[in-house]
Amino acid sequence: MKLNSNNIRLPNSHYKNLPIGWTIAKVGEVADYINGRAFKPTEWEKVGLPIIRIQNLNDANAPYNYSSSSFEDKYLVKRGDLLFAWAASLGTYIWKGQKAWLNQHIFKVIPQPYMDKMYLYYSLLNLISDFYRQSHGSGMVHITKGKFENTPILIPPLNEQKRIVISLEEIYNNIDVISAEL
Repeated sequence: MKLNSNNIRLPNSHYKNLPIGWTIAKVGEVADYINGRAFKPTEWEKVGLPIIRIQNLNDANAPYNYSSSSFEDKYLVKRGDLLFAWAASLGTYIWKGQKAWLNQHIFKVIPQPYMDKMYLYYSLLNLISDFYRQSHGSGMVHITKGKFENTPILIPPLNEQKRIVISLEEIYNNIDVISAEL
């Protein structure tokens, strides 16, 4: 849902009172989503850059496969990149590791200039239960790219996105401090 040039909400929204400057977009409109490469087991090595698989995102102790080969730059992940696993276990992540190759079933998310990366991270995190409701498959659930990209997302102005992120990170930091004291 978008605002027209007079800041009037357009129809078809279940959000009734959006603040001025806020809009509703589709997840597919707010970023580019680059799917990882389908690495074959025969390409796995013991040396080179790690290959990020979903198990590596969900378990810090999961072993990595590696590749010393060169691939297209679009598959290269760097520290701080936003990732979204769309199969097996759906989830959003900020990559904290070294340079690595991106495996299939994971998107590298490149936000549009009007999107704060961390706001998008928290927004996707908030949408996980919606994505699970739209997913299908048994054994290995997944959400189709079409359903993923058509999911509505609230978009405040960029400065407001940054304020929201600061508030959320303050709350999460406080939770971490309290949890450590327990």
